[in-house]
Amino acid sequence: MSEYQVLVDSDAFVGRFFTDDSHHHHSLALFEKFERASVLLTTTSAVIGETATVLSHRRGQELALRFLDVIKRSQMSIIHIDERLHQKAIALFTEQRERGTSYTDCANVAVMQQFSIPLILSFDQVYPKKFKLQAAA
Repeated sequence: MSEYQVLVDSDAFVGRFFTDDSHHHHSLALFEKFERASVLLTTTSAVIGETATVLSHRRGQELALRFLDVIKRSQMSIIHIDERLHQKAIALFTEQRERGTSYTDCANVAVMQQFSIPLILSFDQVYPKKFKLQAAA
């Protein structure tokens, strides 16, 4: 059994922090549900970078910096994409043929496989459809 229960993807963070996002209310509800259940969430360094970038583009640097501050002060585990995980992500990425393939999504898959993480908090259907991973959203 993994020490990690749920991996959080960028779209869930964007939904939580960006009030105009179509998943905002659903994302907030899911984060609250996991907090009430004392589920320790984890994410990756790639997700943090991608989320900060998206928030900066959509709303501005202030929101991106607030997100980074919340992550810094949280108890959330962060799995850093080291060379081994990076190579697995690149291998997964090169296997894909669809336009718009995301390196971060491939890195998330590599992390979930490496650490046996059973759930991903994401609204992206690529995880259950393409990679047969269970989404928490």
